[in-house]
Amino acid sequence: MRASCYAQGDNGKSDMLIFEQFVSRGVMSFDPNRRVLAFNLPVIAKLPAIRQQKIEEFKWLVGDWAFENHVRATPTTPAYSDTYFYTYELAENGTRYTVSGHGAKARPYLTFDPFSNRWMMTFTEGLFGVLQSEGWQGDTIVFIGPLTMLGVDCELRQTITKRSPDEFHILNEEKLENGSWQETDEFNCHRRIRS
Repeated sequence: MRASCYAQGDNGKSDMLIFEQFVSRGVMSFDPNRRVLAFNLPVIAKLPAIRQQKIEEFKWLVGDWAFENHVRATPTTPAYSDTYFYTYELAENGTRYTVSGHGAKARPYLTFDPFSNRWMMTFTEGLFGVLQSEGWQGDTIVFIGPLTMLGVDCELRQTITKRSPDEFHILNEEKLENGSWQETDEFNCHRRIRS
């Protein structure tokens, strides 16, 4: 995953700006009549089908879930456990998943970006940022990215392991200054059956 919009050349220097990359990847081309960059429609037309196919990989997530959260102790804070309840839905014409909980309205949570061929997990309430993933490796998918949590900036790695259609596990780790990852908390998630 890139930290900037620049492509690295053979000499290690930034060789292409973002618009140059759009053209080199075939997403845009120069329209000589209008004298502007325009989307390459044959390429763009294929992307919704790619996204729709990838979105199916998380279809099992739709429904109501109980999250048992286990937070690790730190030198200044105790370990504790708590339970949260969330609902996931497929929304916006099947292009993204939303999450709701604690009586809040549904908010964007997860989508697949066919331009980058990566999953995007978005946070827009209380914690802010986008975690990205290259995709599933067996029953595990790892998301990494910068977040701001309650005003504190950090880099988070979230590993989701699907144990069955009705159970999954989340491990959250924070990147430390020395580059290592420290486990912060985990969730054991079980599907709730509505009565």
